[in-house]
Amino acid sequence: MRHDDRPRRTAGALVLGAAVLPLLAACGVGDDVVVCPAIMQASTLEVRLADSWPDREAFDVAVDCPPGAGSCGLIRAGSVQLVPAPDAPPITDLSGGAAPSVAAPSDGSADAPAAPSPPTVTGPVWTGSVFSAPSEVVVTVVRSSTGDVALDRVVEVDWQAASPDGRGCPGPQRATVVLDAE
Repeated sequence: MRHDDRPRRTAGALVLGAAVLPLLAACGVGDDVVVCPAIMQASTLEVRLADSWPDREAFDVAVDCPPGAGSCGLIRAGSVQLVPAPDAPPITDLSGGAAPSVAAPSDGSADAPAAPSPPTVTGPVWTGSVFSAPSEVVVTVVRSSTGDVALDRVVEVDWQAASPDGRGCPGPQRATVVLDAE
């Protein structure tokens, strides 16, 4: 004897139709529908001292999130170094050969490389990335030789589409802040 599951299939089709119909109406079926890729794209921020700063190469620019904003995810270009774990297998390059490993030899020999330290990135230009573009950032300018703070202020960031696609999809943004000498 065969069990008839048509009522259950009909109910499932009605539920699916009820869920999809509002989505289709919201998308404007029949209109020009734009489908944007669902990917995270990093935006680029550059904060630099204007050429008019006296002795501009003697200063370091630091950029951070405004107080109370939590972490806005600013990452200075060149400040992150990926290092494989000491016990990681060698990385294989695309040609099929083994790439040189930065892991210390397991025999404890003197040829073991020193533990890597994070790179130091300084200078009159701060360039970095962020996934959620903040409307303002804190900029601190410090004299490299003494550590004296020359400027510490919150600045507004005017984000612009880095490569507008013409379809209205959000994409990466780019902003440049130039600090004039005071």
